[in-house]
Amino acid sequence: MKNWLMGVSCLGLVACSSGQGNVTFTTYGEDFIEKEIPASAFEDGWTVKYTRFLVKLSEVKVANREGETAAEQTAAKVYDVHRPGPVDVAKFSDLAAEDWDEVSYAIAPATNATAGNADAEDVTRMNTEGWSVYVEGTATRGAATKRFHWGFATNTLYEHCESEDIGNGVTVPKGGTETVQLTIHGDHLFFDDLQSPDAKMRFDAIAAADSTGIVGPDGEITLDELGLVNLTSLPSGQYGTGGAGSVRTLRDFVTALVRTVGHYRGEGECSPRVR
Repeated sequence: MKNWLMGVSCLGLVACSSGQGNVTFTTYGEDFIEKEIPASAFEDGWTVKYTRFLVKLSEVKVANREGETAAEQTAAKVYDVHRPGPVDVAKFSDLAAEDWDEVSYAIAPATNATAGNADAEDVTRMNTEGWSVYVEGTATRGAATKRFHWGFATNTLYEHCESEDIGNGVTVPKGGTETVQLTIHGDHLFFDDLQSPDAKMRFDAIAAADSTGIVGPDGEITLDELGLVNLTSLPSGQYGTGGAGSVRTLRDFVTALVRTVGHYRGEGECSPRVR
């Protein structure tokens, strides 16, 4: 059975007369995930290098505000965006060549995902653990090195995707192919505010959470350790929640940031809806 559903390619005589075209969706982690987040990007001088950045993408949809769906791929696939990209996610053919102003996609913890470009072992682990996002890497500053391996079961639908330069959704070109990038922003995990456009990247508080090793700090920062750090214990003016009452610990905070990693065509935005 096909994993994706193709919508009606010609919606009425007007759409049919406009011709048909194709849309290819890709995903990409940018240099911050593929290479590193340099010390110059952090307020406190840390450098972060990812070794894995797995996302479970699904529900890629091209539609319009009138409720008409041109194409949809519902199946979940796991992508390691630390690997060189962009990499293809979905290809839709013979869509009505017109403006489709509602594009959406999900990063969700489906348990039956298949491999996009991820290793089979990673796909199995993502499904078994029920994760939608998994990241691992190292942070360094001077002689200090901290490791992290974090899995998240967040379920987020990214709706109303738009690009400042191109506008809402996607325009299907007559007789051609439009490529749309679902961009993953790895720097967001280290922001110090959930809402402010002036949020800074910091790692000191995360590094300091490394406190529960057998003989003290062991170089590994776990989510459980982040869960022991109350946000009220952190410096004033950092780690603002924007009034989110359920975000009380550093683990809560980083988990909330995970929901913001999905973007559209580079710096374009979607409206993330928690499910």
